[in-house]
Amino acid sequence: MASTRTIRFSILLAAALLAVWTSAARAEVFELLDKTKMSGKLIHYYDGIFTVETQGQTAKVPKEKIKSISFQLPPARAEFSTPEKTFERWRKALVEGNMEKVIDCYALMYQGMLATQMGQATEGLKKMQKEVEGTKFSIKSSAVKGETATLKIARQKGDESDTGDVVFVHENGEWKMLPPQP
Repeated sequence: MASTRTIRFSILLAAALLAVWTSAARAEVFELLDKTKMSGKLIHYYDGIFTVETQGQTAKVPKEKIKSISFQLPPARAEFSTPEKTFERWRKALVEGNMEKVIDCYALMYQGMLATQMGQATEGLKKMQKEVEGTKFSIKSSAVKGETATLKIARQKGDESDTGDVVFVHENGEWKMLPPQP
């Protein structure tokens, strides 16, 4: 049976999921029928018209003039280049109370549900932030296996300490955390 400290550590990591959702910046490339290309952000589509933000302005493009739309992700960021750097970014963001940065440390597939949960968790987030204050995290070991990695993290606050695993996935050139599994 899991110790109270291990359960508390898991709850701490799971509580980080209860925060605001932030989307990764991306760009769409619109190839028009005349072979010209336009890079921008798709803002809206209604009644056969795409509204695209490009170079600080918006343009309306009828779907009949578009040959294809491709999606491009931004380049990988240095602060996510290793699982250790991602974990450190997560820890600092928690201490600072910057929930957008906390959420950005998680895999994209989990970020969407966070916005839904945020409205009900304001008190839980404040409690979690208070719990993290004065807590020392240290990485005991790391293992990378293909597109996944695991960090063994020790948590110590006062006389209490425990150790838990944090799992990461490599997506879009960045290491992102996965929520704790029950």
